[in-house]
Amino acid sequence: MTSQYVFSATTLAFYPLALIEDYEKSGTWPADAVPVENEVYLEFLTAPHGKTRGVDSEGSPAWVDIPPSTPEELTAVASHKQSMLLAEASAMIAPLKDASDGGYIDDEDKPRLVAWQKYRYALTKVDPAKPVWPEKPAT
Repeated sequence: MTSQYVFSATTLAFYPLALIEDYEKSGTWPADAVPVENEVYLEFLTAPHGKTRGVDSEGSPAWVDIPPSTPEELTAVASHKQSMLLAEASAMIAPLKDASDGGYIDDEDKPRLVAWQKYRYALTKVDPAKPVWPEKPAT
């Protein structure tokens, strides 16, 4: 069986030969495309746990360890988590605060409101570069 795919070490991607004209028209056909057996293509469709597609010394596809996250990536993830937790806390606080402001809050909800407000405030103090997350109040 003839190869139906090529591999580019530059893009770490496989390209179907059936679409070569489309890639060439758009100027995206890789200059370093090399034919690979269909079995190689199939082998590299799904990465094993902890691995990512890379290249070996000959420029062929190879599984390599996923590099550790950079401090910037970890900070970005923590910032996103902080935003999500702040949004969740605000959503919990809003109806309780409305009830408190309106004077019709239930006695059992008063401590819940205070707990969520303290939690939200503590979240604003979290440094995404070295996060220590406060404990979430009971819902």
